[in-house]
Amino acid sequence: MKIGIFWYSRNQVIGMAHTFDLSDTDSLGLIDSAYTHVDYWEILRQQFIDLKYIEYEEIPRGRVIFNVQQSKQIVYMDAKLFKTQIAKQIVDFFSLKFEDVTWKKDPHYYTK
Repeated sequence: MKIGIFWYSRNQVIGMAHTFDLSDTDSLGLIDSAYTHVDYWEILRQQFIDLKYIEYEEIPRGRVIFNVQQSKQIVYMDAKLFKTQIAKQIVDFFSLKFEDVTWKKDPHYYTK
């Protein structure tokens, strides 16, 4: 079970999935990743040549955090990604259990 940031590009999940420590819990009982989309995008641009001239907000994206009180992950993501096949790929990428995930749309993660 991991947290992090992701994009959905060319029918695959790409991004940064990493483990976390319960000591990182904030005052709301959440653990969030320190990685940001804007910064990590530069790394992905070097790994995927087709992303070189695309800005990070042009591809549907999201974030996975952990809710300590509920022992569940929360996936905030672009509304375009609410499809079962994509959700399964996100679950696999972050080593999650589907039943332990709360799925939420977030206007911050919006693409045209």
